[in-house]
Amino acid sequence: MRKLNEYEKKQKLKAERYKELALKTKQKSIDAYDSSNRAVAGIPFGQPILVGHHSEKSHRNALKRSWNAMGRCVELSEKAEYYEKKAKSIENNTTISSDDPEAIIKLKAKLEQLEEKRENIKETNKQRRKEKKDGFPRYVLSNLGQNINSVKKRIKLLESKKDDVTTSQKIGEIEIVDNVEDNRIQVFFPDIPNEDIRTKLKGNGFRWSRYNGCWQSYRKAWNMRTAKDCAEMYGK
Repeated sequence: MRKLNEYEKKQKLKAERYKELALKTKQKSIDAYDSSNRAVAGIPFGQPILVGHHSEKSHRNALKRSWNAMGRCVELSEKAEYYEKKAKSIENNTTISSDDPEAIIKLKAKLEQLEEKRENIKETNKQRRKEKKDGFPRYVLSNLGQNINSVKKRIKLLESKKDDVTTSQKIGEIEIVDNVEDNRIQVFFPDIPNEDIRTKLKGNGFRWSRYNGCWQSYRKAWNMRTAKDCAEMYGK
């Protein structure tokens, strides 16, 4: 069995965390459902509220508690389903991420498979024409060609960056790190930036990383420009 690299290990751990969250949240949903039933356990099924009776207040309160608990049950159930979908999405994801240190190797293997598939289709079409039969439609080869060109461009881009090294620069109190290993542009503020800066960061794909204690996004020239703009905005 092939040994997982660090990126693959992180993805596996992420999927496991979502599975764990799904189980815990599902149990909370079950507990809320039980609480909803317990809240009205002493009231006969179909018993109407006796307006003016001494039981009216307790009856209404019991129904309210039951209703609120059932609402939590539904909300938690939906959240558990969301976590389960996230876990499955990570496990079933076949996309080759640029974060993967083996991305170039995997992309070259994918390119070889695509080119082999294209050649097989061409040979099949040639044979089908000889037999006066229909072959694969043109759009199949056209789509394959686009995919092949896309993979080639990604390989070229990643190869142009493989000798990059992590660098750091400061603009005032702000540190901007071009993190090659994590494939991220990271912005470290001494405290919480104002709403305008946060809006600009979010609008350009930056997200707060609690683990790294910074705002970060993928390594792109545009994101570096955004990071510098936000650093210059800080304190104004």
